[in-house]
Amino acid sequence: MLRLSGIITATPTPLLADGRIDRAAAARLAERLVAAGAQGIAPIGGTGEATALTPDQRLEMLEATLEAVAGRVPVIAGILTPGIGETLAAARAYEAAGADMLMVVTPYYARPTQAGILDYYKAVSDASVLPQMLYEIPYRTGIDLEAETVAALGRETRVTAMKACSPSLPHQMRTVALAGADIDILSGEENVYPVHVAMGAKGGLLATSCLFPRAWARIHALASSGQMAEATALHRRLMPYVGTLFSEHNPVPLRAAMEILGEPQGDPLPPLRPASEATRARLRAELPEALALEEDCAAAALAGAAA
Repeated sequence: MLRLSGIITATPTPLLADGRIDRAAAARLAERLVAAGAQGIAPIGGTGEATALTPDQRLEMLEATLEAVAGRVPVIAGILTPGIGETLAAARAYEAAGADMLMVVTPYYARPTQAGILDYYKAVSDASVLPQMLYEIPYRTGIDLEAETVAALGRETRVTAMKACSPSLPHQMRTVALAGADIDILSGEENVYPVHVAMGAKGGLLATSCLFPRAWARIHALASSGQMAEATALHRRLMPYVGTLFSEHNPVPLRAAMEILGEPQGDPLPPLRPASEATRARLRAELPEALALEEDCAAAALAGAAA
């Protein structure tokens, strides 16, 4: 069974001017992240603008990532559709393409009951043998999961991991208590990441690790080894730059930052618009300091490994 820990990176979808996937850019990004120590890559999720892509674009982005990663780390395919028909079709297609895991968002728009959510993931489990990552993000979907439902999913479906984005820390604590033995719970919230690790999260699935993979890996290493003062101190240093990357809807500032750094990903898709000039100016001012912090964390990791 695939078990997850450490920092997994959610990636944007690089697009050419004509709307096709920029496979070369996708390969370069995947190669850089693997070299930087990412413990997994998650294309075609929210950071990848999955809901704005066509099914063919989603599949092509997944295939480009799989080809570049070549089995070195798990590739987790996002399924962010609201209804069962397209979800099951995507699950089968992504399994056939070679994905290692499916990240399936809670069904939304239909306002399901907790029992209905359990039925939904059972149906996905019947459609594909791949392990599933439960994706709870209530401020996007409007759907809350009870901790008891998460525990039932761990027992009765192929859900073996969870991207947890609930803003409620008591909810997260109860979820870990009830489901943490069966499910690898990963934080999806940069702003409270060390706290989530202290509560039992085994890692994170983070969009900003596209730019700061070593800094997030360092924060994770410190927090997971009980060095919370050091972890939170480093986290405080990183958060102003993370805040800029979320100053507009993700992945708009992330795309702009990567373009500034010479890794263009193309424009975001409607209804998103390219980053404002104010955001671009903040990025140009902050990125040198942010990348210096990233290099400091890389050096600290090397020193720790040598010791």
